[in-house]
Amino acid sequence: MKIEIKNRWNGAVIFSHEAEENSIAITINKMVADARAKLARADLARADLTDADLTDANLTDADLTPIRDDIWAVLSSAPREVPALIQALKDGRVDGSTYQGECSCLVGTIAMARGVFYGNLEGLKANSSRPAERFFMGIRRGDTPETSQFSALALKWSQDWLDAMRSAFGQ
Repeated sequence: MKIEIKNRWNGAVIFSHEAEENSIAITINKMVADARAKLARADLARADLTDADLTDANLTDADLTPIRDDIWAVLSSAPREVPALIQALKDGRVDGSTYQGECSCLVGTIAMARGVFYGNLEGLKANSSRPAERFFMGIRRGDTPETSQFSALALKWSQDWLDAMRSAFGQ
């Protein structure tokens, strides 16, 4: 029996394998593991992660520098709010899918820390297409650095940014 994994938008075959009837489950598990393994060195800088379930994605060795740099650009436009963002990441109070609420995305969390509506942030505009915000879509309400690679990386990058600013400006 031929088992295929197809692209959901264009129907192109992504993976294909011939399996015996009694080994279908094993074959499917192996195909999924192979697909995840291919993400290990993926460059996700321009990836559209909307609606992607990356819960078990392995980001080891992925080139995420452009995403980190964009997050740092956002943090540079809101330096006073970075400690609040760090605390929200630690507390699991970030939800990359929404700009508003107790748990919100990067820009939404900054707006909440500043006490303004996200659309009224001076010097920072909501833009769900920018790499930083797409990356934050991988963080869900309740995710902490201990339970989510995305949350852990966001915390590390935010803390690295804060440490660099404190070192540079002696604070």
